[in-house]
Amino acid sequence: LFERQYLMMNFVLRVLCAQQMAEALVFTSSLRRVSKLQATTKIDSYEVEGTLKPLSQYLLIRVDEGRAETSGGVLLAKTEKSPTGKVVKVGPGQDDKETGITMPMSLKVGDKVLWGRYDGAEMELNDEPHTLLRERDVRLAWSGDSRDPILKTARVLGRNILIKLTRPSGETASGIIISNADDEIPLEGTIIAKGDGACTRQGERLELDFFEVGDCVKFRDFDITEVKIENEEYVVIDANNCICKWKPMPAGGE
Repeated sequence: LFERQYLMMNFVLRVLCAQQMAEALVFTSSLRRVSKLQATTKIDSYEVEGTLKPLSQYLLIRVDEGRAETSGGVLLAKTEKSPTGKVVKVGPGQDDKETGITMPMSLKVGDKVLWGRYDGAEMELNDEPHTLLRERDVRLAWSGDSRDPILKTARVLGRNILIKLTRPSGETASGIIISNADDEIPLEGTIIAKGDGACTRQGERLELDFFEVGDCVKFRDFDITEVKIENEEYVVIDANNCICKWKPMPAGGE
């Protein structure tokens, strides 16, 4: 009788172990399928294994939808709105060929950015609009959840400066400035923010010491990016396009 009970218990234990092993195999197989699905990325119309990683100084940006419409602009009679989006991945930085030093990246995941409408490499990533953009092509960045720039957190990169326009000579009565290649009109404005300067081959920043926030400048109508911040019109330009500057007259000054 004891031997029969022993054999019965041994049989039951074997059945339980076999059942547990089968469940473990099914669970492991499910994990593998899930892992394989998670490691698949759809780029445009085809799928690839793994995830997309930007290289060098490139940023992967999820583009805000509904930004491709056209409207009347401030600087041009007709102009497209500059695209905006959110940084989802950041490249490691660009290595200098001579020094081997990696140029540091200024932006981070989660930053909101604005760039020129002709910049970047557009793509569909997992059926959502994205673009690969060099960091130096970013015209304006800001933090927060707003898809539109916020003046309090807005910042420009590199040698770019953010300018609030004043009324220049040649402006039309309606306030529209028409750019004409044959009759270029220098524009004027006040510096609201300046970038952190160009990066040297040693990885250091050459600050824009020549300019200060609050300076008035006259600049050429060249490579201008319009941006509307809190219902006010601003432009982002390269500091090299400024042709002169001056200090504004103090309030109440003669």
